[in-house]
Amino acid sequence: MHSHPRKNRNLSARFAVGLGVGAIAAVGLVSPAIAATSSPARTIDQPSCEVSAGILTWGVKESFRSYISGSIANGEWTVSDDMRYETPSFIWDKVAGGVTPGLEAGEIGFTGAVHFTGHDGAMALDLANPKIEFAADDTAYLLLDIGSSDATNPDSSAEQTGVRAAKLDLATAVTAGGSELSIEGAVPRLTAEGATALNGAYGSYVAGEELDPITLAATVAGCELGEQAAVAPEEPEQIPLDPATPVAAEADAPQIPWLPVGIGAVALLVIGITGGMLLGGRGKKRTGDPGSSVDSGDGSGDGSSASE
Repeated sequence: MHSHPRKNRNLSARFAVGLGVGAIAAVGLVSPAIAATSSPARTIDQPSCEVSAGILTWGVKESFRSYISGSIANGEWTVSDDMRYETPSFIWDKVAGGVTPGLEAGEIGFTGAVHFTGHDGAMALDLANPKIEFAADDTAYLLLDIGSSDATNPDSSAEQTGVRAAKLDLATAVTAGGSELSIEGAVPRLTAEGATALNGAYGSYVAGEELDPITLAATVAGCELGEQAAVAPEEPEQIPLDPATPVAAEADAPQIPWLPVGIGAVALLVIGITGGMLLGGRGKKRTGDPGSSVDSGDGSGDGSSASE
């Protein structure tokens, strides 16, 4: 995939209408038919830590990338301003900005645009120049320039800059100290403004819905950052099984009473043999009855001969 540099202010795009509403709604990131608006002015303290280097890693949303590269949209994405894509994330490293030592205020902005296209060029979306805006109470916002249009409806073209697209909870994601700052795996959750800008008339995203996690690393000059440490999420405690304790499935298995079964089998065998012997004895007795009749006949014959 090759980069196609463009001017950042020329964030125009074309969105598909050939795709059914149901398929587009499932993805969510489609052209918004809304008028461009400006973000409200926000007053922040003057940052004293100037950002001298930085890198931002973000995949936008996995399901959207899958839709673009799949057989439905049959599309692709390109990047500009020397940024790059390394599966599964887009990487920005042209940075500028400044923050306060405690990260209560300030901005870290990056230059570069991701240009999504699909449906033979009928749909497109530009997401450009991401910026992390720090606020109080371990909160930050993801700002984006968003450009889009519908190829079949030229009046739907919309280009917005500095959209507060998503909110970040930094309470457990920031590590800072000295001149180094990092944000690891902070999950952006769409704001109402961001959902409106990305959805338009077709999408189904709502405020609070999650995008892909953001990772940022930056170096500052001119100040010492306050010490902060990211907190790893707690994992549920695993209770080991006692080897001496039988497994429930085995304990509940039915036990076969082998002794009664054996006794019963022997009893049946004895009964069978005894019955066979009795039947054999009766058969022999019946066979001897005709022999007695012959002996009686012989006696009668002897008598007859003597008489003669």
